[in-house]
Amino acid sequence: MKFLVRFVGISMIIVALYNLWVVIDVPPTYKVLATSAVEANSIVSAGVDSGKGNLLGIQPALQPIHYANKVTLRDNLRSYMQAARARGLITPKTIVVFPEYIGSWLVAMEQKSNVYEKANLTDAMTAVITANLFKFLVAYITVPDGVTEKDKYAAFAMKAKQIAETYDEIFSELASEFKVTIVAGSIVLPEPSINEMGKLKIERGKLYNTSVVYNPEGKIQGPLVKKIFPINEEAGFTTSGDVAQVPVFNTPSGKLAVLICADSWYPAAYTKLGTDIKMIAVPSLGAVDSVWNAPWNGYNGFKAPNDVDTSDYEKITEGEAWQKYSMGPRSVNAGIAYGMNVFFTGNMWGKKAEGRVIVLDQNDLSVLTPTTTTGRIVNQWLH
Repeated sequence: MKFLVRFVGISMIIVALYNLWVVIDVPPTYKVLATSAVEANSIVSAGVDSGKGNLLGIQPALQPIHYANKVTLRDNLRSYMQAARARGLITPKTIVVFPEYIGSWLVAMEQKSNVYEKANLTDAMTAVITANLFKFLVAYITVPDGVTEKDKYAAFAMKAKQIAETYDEIFSELASEFKVTIVAGSIVLPEPSINEMGKLKIERGKLYNTSVVYNPEGKIQGPLVKKIFPINEEAGFTTSGDVAQVPVFNTPSGKLAVLICADSWYPAAYTKLGTDIKMIAVPSLGAVDSVWNAPWNGYNGFKAPNDVDTSDYEKITEGEAWQKYSMGPRSVNAGIAYGMNVFFTGNMWGKKAEGRVIVLDQNDLSVLTPTTTTGRIVNQWLH
């Protein structure tokens, strides 16, 4: 009995010390650089305001420190919204599009300062897991069948409730404050749904790369959009969404379709969109120059559709393939006149994402040059 009492006492002390160590040196909100000025030459606008609305792509140049807490990320994104409003680019018919995975990095929120200073992603995630060891272990041992990359699954699942709530609060507040529709990039969550209060709900289960749309009142506008065709790098820990989903939203400027990154490459993703779709938003993670300008290796994760000329493999570049087989031509074929494909930009633990933007204006497709260190706002007036 004495041994048991001693063991319990020592265990409680160890747990208490561990919990104390976890919260030591977590940077307080006021010490974190939350915003950065948006340079005037980083705002690109095409067309004129005819009162029919606009697609507004926002590419914040994100770094790990921006994910230290909710206020830091929210205020960073807000600074871009404020800059757009100052230029007259925010109207009640504006649709704001953020990049893919913008919410997923919240897995690193409220960690020790040194997490945000790590040189590479592996070291950073190791530090995050160490500080959330019990949650990680629970997630790891409850991995659903079919998941092959259990460590990645557990890393995203262990703080899912916290990051879902934070993501929901940030984009709800921004949509409500600026009175716009927001396509909130995407976030990886387990079995996400919308609860009876209109908030994001998660349950233990499979992970989905999910995009959430917020209306001008700051409320989630269903349905949630779940990525249908995850690429090889995602397939080991995320699950494919239902190809029968209908990711179409009524907005003040017309019907909007939303497809996540690779989904825009597949005709099957367009079949449920129906007719009278005015515009499409595609949040993407993107590729660095060395990939964008390199020979295209072909479809990633799933078989190429029948309308793809596979002789293009290794003949055209990755960038040329984006223009030939993704949002641009496929949207035109689906009768969609306008579109914007917004790529992630910034430097996340040495992973430098070069944020391009692809813009569809009826039959005219244009690709903006990449940006890594400077954030950017891209506006397209609808007509």
